[in-house]
Amino acid sequence: MTNVHPTEIIRLHGTTPDTGRDGLWDALRAHHGPVAPVELEPGVRAWLLLGYHENLAVLQNQHLFSRDTRRWREAGAGRVDPAAVRPTLSWRPNALYADGAEHVRLRSPIVDALARVDMNATARTVRRIADGLVDSFAARGSADLVSEYADPLPVLVVNSLYGLPDDYGYMLGDLTAVVLGEDAGRGEDAVARMHQYFSELVVRKRERPGADLVSWMLEHPAGLSDHEVAHQAALINNASHQATTHLIGNTMRTLLTDAGIRTAHTDALLPVHELLDHVMWTDAPCQILPARIALQDTRIGATGIRAGDALLIGFAAAHRDPAVRCERDGGTGVSSGRRAHLMFGAGPHACPARELSRMIAAIAVTALQERLAGLRLAVAPEELRWVPSPFVRGLRELPVDFTPCGPPTPPRGKPARPVRPAGPAGSGADPEAEGADAPEDDLLGRLLDWWRGLRP
Repeated sequence: MTNVHPTEIIRLHGTTPDTGRDGLWDALRAHHGPVAPVELEPGVRAWLLLGYHENLAVLQNQHLFSRDTRRWREAGAGRVDPAAVRPTLSWRPNALYADGAEHVRLRSPIVDALARVDMNATARTVRRIADGLVDSFAARGSADLVSEYADPLPVLVVNSLYGLPDDYGYMLGDLTAVVLGEDAGRGEDAVARMHQYFSELVVRKRERPGADLVSWMLEHPAGLSDHEVAHQAALINNASHQATTHLIGNTMRTLLTDAGIRTAHTDALLPVHELLDHVMWTDAPCQILPARIALQDTRIGATGIRAGDALLIGFAAAHRDPAVRCERDGGTGVSSGRRAHLMFGAGPHACPARELSRMIAAIAVTALQERLAGLRLAVAPEELRWVPSPFVRGLRELPVDFTPCGPPTPPRGKPARPVRPAGPAGSGADPEAEGADAPEDDLLGRLLDWWRGLRP
């Protein structure tokens, strides 16, 4: 970025406007064209891709643009440690940061394990977990749909796909929230605990394999080491958590604040999966995707890119590109052509769990609408607070009110689902659905005991 004057570099760190950064993306495009110089953190500079077609081209071309952030010039010169930079220019030994044959070797166990998931059974698990979360606040008549519902749901589902009871998922969710939070001191300890979770999960599954993602990756012909399987399992959780959380949250916010969209959905003119596509186009949970590194000098638009420069995938900016901006239906306000969104990426690194993520979000939204009558915002729309991050578009909380209700009536002969108490001792797990045993006396079980000791 030596050819850019410092005054032209836009800082993305710091306070996020309550209205988001849509105006910033448009202003950058007007001034710089499809590529703009930005600063992610003090001294950490990169190019932000603003054009839809430019984003798509970089995503699809791994021969010119690498995902391995160790190729970043700043890392090679020792000015930045890619193992420490958060969140977009870090490096981990997983498929997300690999290219070519190494990428295929690390990714294929993930793809093949996900292909073995029984989606019908998983849909039932998602609904069970969703109903259990709703049960915990249904009688109260009010809730924060982010912290009490949209945030724990994805990690609980992924945890179930690891073959663990729900308590482990609540623990993993707490650790993930701290890692992604703003307290760097607590974040370092949580990172170490998460590493312990995945390392010991692999040890347990190596000793006692089952019908779960980790066991299937361990037996995959790619022959990953235990260390590598632990990192691929962590990747599945990390890549799915915030994106799915804010897809659920942003979709519910849209339904609660946009009368046209709500009416179209209620009148069955807008099925839930099309509703999700509309939100992913107009209110994408992922604003910016982790960087690609230029492997040679090239040009994008009128901008000269040097080998070793970092480029950020600008989802939100790409979806606002006038070259592809969708028109809205005059009756419903729904965007046309919305399936062209880039939320799940494209090319070799396209998200292998996109159908799972869509299913979780669809069931989550449907469950809330079926269970909570009179659902409405508890605050004025302009009072909603957004996560202060240039990378994520999502709410800090989504406070709602509704008509208080009890748990659903169970089928004849089956007990009602238990409501998970405030503390971690009761997971609400359905032993029949999960086949879950009590926590074992191994290091993973002791980690769970440690977490329980921290809870009120």
